[in-house]
Amino acid sequence: MDIHALEELLKERKEPAFRLKQAKQAYFVELAANWDDVTTYGKSLREACVTAAPWDTLKLVKTLTAPHGDTVKTLFECHDGQKIEAVLMRHEDGRNTVCVSSQVGCAMACAFCATGTMGLTRNLSAAEIYEQVIYFARWLKQEDKGERVTNLVLMGMGEPFHNYDNVMKALRVLNDGEGFNLGARHMSISTCGIVPAI
Repeated sequence: MDIHALEELLKERKEPAFRLKQAKQAYFVELAANWDDVTTYGKSLREACVTAAPWDTLKLVKTLTAPHGDTVKTLFECHDGQKIEAVLMRHEDGRNTVCVSSQVGCAMACAFCATGTMGLTRNLSAAEIYEQVIYFARWLKQEDKGERVTNLVLMGMGEPFHNYDNVMKALRVLNDGEGFNLGARHMSISTCGIVPAI
């Protein structure tokens, strides 16, 4: 869900400020499945939200799970048909780290990286970045009640600092204390070395 698009819709409709908090609670904390689960919103508001800020923009295409279940890799399809990958790594010490993509493809062409051979197609939106995390948060909630995403690494497809604005928006959303509340110390950005952005 594009939280920024939702915020604009709520302002246009002159909804009270607490409406945004209710949506954050449902999406990032309760990990609700869709707008129908947001029962604090009336039907007409939910219908407007479905159009202006769809609950999920990523469609799950494929999931691969390692034999011991400690690694889960997903392939998502974006709204325009482009595909991206994300990975959940479950550590013995109890950490659950999600590795997310920041771009479709990559312009850096690193010799060791398969994504580099694709070239850059486009940047991901902030919502497309944090939705990868929310998918695994829901997965953990369903598979292992009580577990949550504890760490985030931007080491998936793309060079995060070539998509600086959207990456930072996504991290701020995930760090928001009214929402997902993932501590900044638990987020890592891997870069090829885009010095002006560091």
